[in-house]
Amino acid sequence: MSLFIVTKRGVIVKQPKQQYSRVKSKLKRMTISILTILILLVSIHYLSTANLNPVIKPAIAETKQDITKSNSHQTNLSTQDLSYVLINPKTNQILKSHNPDTQRAPASTLKLITGLIAIDALKTTDIVKVGTEVNVEGSRLGLSPGDQISVQNLLIALYVNSSNDAAAALAVKISGSIPAFAQRMNEYAATLGCQNTHFTNPHGMPEPGQYTTANDLSKIALRFIENEELMEFVQEVSAHVQWTDAEGILHNAYLQNTNRLLEVYPGDKGLKTGTTTEAGQCLVTYVSRPDGDLLLVLLGSKQRYEDTILLLDETWAEQRPKAALKGLAKDPRSLILSPGLF
Repeated sequence: MSLFIVTKRGVIVKQPKQQYSRVKSKLKRMTISILTILILLVSIHYLSTANLNPVIKPAIAETKQDITKSNSHQTNLSTQDLSYVLINPKTNQILKSHNPDTQRAPASTLKLITGLIAIDALKTTDIVKVGTEVNVEGSRLGLSPGDQISVQNLLIALYVNSSNDAAAALAVKISGSIPAFAQRMNEYAATLGCQNTHFTNPHGMPEPGQYTTANDLSKIALRFIENEELMEFVQEVSAHVQWTDAEGILHNAYLQNTNRLLEVYPGDKGLKTGTTTEAGQCLVTYVSRPDGDLLLVLLGSKQRYEDTILLLDETWAEQRPKAALKGLAKDPRSLILSPGLF
């Protein structure tokens, strides 16, 4: 029964406290019901897509059979003859792969290990006097025997312009000859766990007996992204380098990065391109975003940028719902606060 209170402003109807309690209780039950339905819908979505996504396992524990079976049914890629490995670099977990242990020519992607050795063996301020080793085919900075150039400028040329003469100059400076440096490359690769790789030169030009795999190259790339100094080089969209020739004349070169995804694909942090007739189009890509990091090694593609974007976009779409579900388990309000994840 309602209470009537007479005041100077008229009659005010005052509802009993019991009715307020019933309304409050009803609203609480409705809120719980809505939240329960939302959680159920997300769970159904997760279960319905669980079999579409590869099982995530630690890269160290992967066997050759496990990796080969992992999500190898990509139908929209430029060719089914390519190889790739896509990894979460924070956990070393393989998210998906295709032909990961197929031996392939690496092209210029092997320059990742060339720089890793150089940054450990030399100071960036060291000056290198180059010899006939710089007379190499393919992409070049334009060095000639007798030229003098800093290690800093050689590394910039190595990663921005993919300069083969820069790679050769670093190799001879460190080991005295190309074969000796190639041996050092193989020893270094072995320490990273590469078991299906053999290098014969520091620049990636085709030679008999030179090969790697997407799986092995991913191990080299994982080590590379740990080096902040080298990562600065691969992220430079353009650069200016200079050196002096045998007569002391200063030379300048203005370089553009061969990686066309830089400043185009969101979160792209660069890494390394590579192209030869034998190797096809190759690209090692590291992407870092607020919602996660991805590392993709792609070898033997016919359209490396299109294939890279397709694989990365697919993986972002697959991983975001899983990340949201983890957040939901900790705090049900995350579903309401982060609807864009779905």
